[in-house]
Amino acid sequence: ALWLRAFFVRRRRMLFQVEEIVTWRDWDAYRIASALHGKVTGSIMRGLWGFQRALGLFFAVFGGALAGLSLLSGRPNLLTVMGAAMLYFGIRQFRKKEAAEGVKSRAAQRAFQENVTDTPMRFTFEEDGFYVWEPSGSASYRYHALDAVWEDGERDYLILPGKQWWALQKGAFTKGDPAGFRDFIESKTGKAVEMIK
Repeated sequence: ALWLRAFFVRRRRMLFQVEEIVTWRDWDAYRIASALHGKVTGSIMRGLWGFQRALGLFFAVFGGALAGLSLLSGRPNLLTVMGAAMLYFGIRQFRKKEAAEGVKSRAAQRAFQENVTDTPMRFTFEEDGFYVWEPSGSASYRYHALDAVWEDGERDYLILPGKQWWALQKGAFTKGDPAGFRDFIESKTGKAVEMIK
């Protein structure tokens, strides 16, 4: 009986494990990823982001030139201050990571902060399926049950039918290499992981 148990333990080898605390930030990240994933909303957001960066570049260049020229005149004045302010504003706009200020939505973040409680979760990924544990219970799923898998710079999103989803924080992998998770999940689901930019 011992060899039989060892055989099954070996067959159900854990390949990846994620242990994390799901917070309001994960919910907000999913909301933004979902908006950027949509064909129409994603195009609009990327367009706004491009405009925001172009505007930031314009202000940075114009403000820098204005401040520089006024300083070269040997008499710093109001134009120097205005140029420096425009330069600062331009750099801030150019460096923003959000696709648009509307996506960031302080109201949505406040709502999540007030209504989402921190939840410890564990995900284990094996050859035949994956397992999700949370304080309210646990469940197992086959890989083909996933509708889609998304990825951004900080998280992988597992999407099930009916708007059920999980966000796996890349820094929370306790087993397996997060960089190899993409290839693994693509091979198991038969679906390409969609990058959220």
